[in-house]
Amino acid sequence: MRPVSDLFLVDEPIIALGETGEPQTIKTTPSIQRVDLEELELTYLHNPIVFNGVNKIVQSIMSAEHYIEAKSERVKAFFDRFTENLGSSGSDITWEEMLTTIFKHQCIYGRSWVENVFNKKHNRIVDWDLIDPKKMDYAKDSNQKIVLDNYGNPVGYFETIPFMDAELKASEEQKQLPLRVARPSGLKTIFLAPEQIAQIKLYTVGDGFYPIGLIEPIYKLSLRKMNVEEALANAIYIHGFPIIWAQLGDMNHEPTPQQIRDILGKLKETNYKRELATPYYYKLQMLEGKYPTKLIDPLSYFRDQEVSGIGIPQGIITGIGGATSIKNQAAVFYLTLRDIVNQTVGHIRRYMFARVCEYEGFKEVPTIKWDLIGSQELEQKAKRLAAYVKAGILIPDQKIQDFIKKVEKID
Repeated sequence: MRPVSDLFLVDEPIIALGETGEPQTIKTTPSIQRVDLEELELTYLHNPIVFNGVNKIVQSIMSAEHYIEAKSERVKAFFDRFTENLGSSGSDITWEEMLTTIFKHQCIYGRSWVENVFNKKHNRIVDWDLIDPKKMDYAKDSNQKIVLDNYGNPVGYFETIPFMDAELKASEEQKQLPLRVARPSGLKTIFLAPEQIAQIKLYTVGDGFYPIGLIEPIYKLSLRKMNVEEALANAIYIHGFPIIWAQLGDMNHEPTPQQIRDILGKLKETNYKRELATPYYYKLQMLEGKYPTKLIDPLSYFRDQEVSGIGIPQGIITGIGGATSIKNQAAVFYLTLRDIVNQTVGHIRRYMFARVCEYEGFKEVPTIKWDLIGSQELEQKAKRLAAYVKAGILIPDQKIQDFIKKVEKID
């Protein structure tokens, strides 16, 4: 990883266009330092706690039953077919894989990008395709300012691509870019209009153009912890292993330099030899290594802060703690997961489902119904239902029976 001082990007200022097409000065949040997306990805790859934490969040969310819900049978049937046939025009990916990646990208980068793939006539959305967040950015002017429309929304986006054939290059050159938008120089990019892109954000601050994931708030902490871990590993390697100390000679036997070299060579071979013979005036003794305990407390502190920052109770992310402790911590953990699910489902409905409905002429926009996450949520709901039935407040009708059959997986 690069030095910390070189890792930050600055939130770009933004510029809005008035009705005459002239730029308007608008108030925005102050420029703040942000971590490069590549560094967030490296943290996920190389920090075990972050890696395990993000995966636990995604796995827990995806383990719950989820399905598309709509009042109109026609709308529901359409979207069920749409998600089942995902990948017919874009990359080969299933609906479950797409949802999993959306949640993972949100946790790592703070955002996930999905392309609404249109047909050639551009009158229907026929597929969805995931885009690497590191390749996406807002359309900007020549001064690297985000260009907005009259309502404060981005006028478009640029995606950086690894290669561009002649046909695609010609197509891009023919595109009429919005006023004041400048194509990034030196990069192979394609311009994407707002209706072509769904940006699914996790946490936002200020104007919300560059959202925040779970890793960025603990990024500096993660670097410091990994430095301490490296120092601890080096200290254990240097001082933690026992050392064999050889004393040569006595009052009547002055050791020669060659004798010292010879015994040193023999001691170096003791790792795989069990026998060693020396004259009686050689004395061998073991110096016990000292464990660098002074580094343990700071390392534990950094780990605790990482666990706290990523939002997962320590008992869940590390597996340490009794069953009762982990069970109590899980209750708070599931609240965090429910918040992530609600935000994500809302963005998918607004920027993916709603846009498909607009081109299909549907009046209703479906949503994703996400069932309870984890056994504790199910257990708590079951207890509440039992209490309601026992008190006579609720009659155990077909809906409750269906719920029990679904939870207990009874055919």
